Amino acid sequence: MGRATTEALVLRRTPFGETSQVAEFLTRDQGRLSLILKGVHRPRSRKGGGVDLLDHCVITWFSRRGSRSLAQLSERRVLSHHPVMRRRTDLMLAGESLVELLRALAPEGQRVTALFRLAVAFLDALDADPPPERLPPVLFALHGGILRITGFELVLDRCVSCDRRPEGNRVMRCDPERGGIVCRTCRTGQDHSFDLSTRAARAISSFRSADPRAAAELTIPPAIAHQMKRYYDRTLLHVLERPMRCHVLPRSA
Repeated sequence: MGRATTEALVLRRTPFGETSQVAEFLTRDQGRLSLILKGVHRPRSRKGGGVDLLDHCVITWFSRRGSRSLAQLSERRVLSHHPVMRRRTDLMLAGESLVELLRALAPEGQRVTALFRLAVAFLDALDADPPPERLPPVLFALHGGILRITGFELVLDRCVSCDRRPEGNRVMRCDPERGGIVCRTCRTGQDHSFDLSTRAARAISSFRSADPRAAAELTIPPAIAHQMKRYYDRTLLHVLERPMRCHVLPRSA
């Protein structure tokens, strides 16, 4: 029987029987992991009751090598319950959008330190209670970071077909299906591209490694923010092969 301890975020929880619970975690050291929490709803349980969505915890579990049954959580210490985030609908919806992305893109059984740190930083940013007008840059930092870490970010500094670099502040065309921007010469008659200015492309590139906790202080011109929103919407649609179910900001055209 193996014993392991790591930090984790709760991504999903489901009742199991009358007194137990099955929970899916994003762990720092082993990616996504499902565990059974036996007897957590019993009045005298020493495990502190069931877990809540997006709780940041330190967990310990036991697993039997070769066993097909779920490993059992034995200890849990809550580091943060993110109380401020839970008091606002838009912030909680942003947290749920994080869950949607992690459940779709985080691997199982692999160390995901960078992705885990980004997720924790994003939740910390939400718990800092940013005003609604400051929420878009926080979301852009999350989306840019996830696309970079998972290897799905698009090429924005040159044409993906001929390597020609854009000049000045001209408007380019970006096609997620082809992997980035496409110059006029290399475009086909029918494609899935959309307008993207060089200023917006530079802003998107600057957000690929932005800390969500600092992003709320950044000011983005409305026209650029609109293009960034469309870029992330269209890119995530291509990556997930479906629209995001959690819409924190109005859908882009």
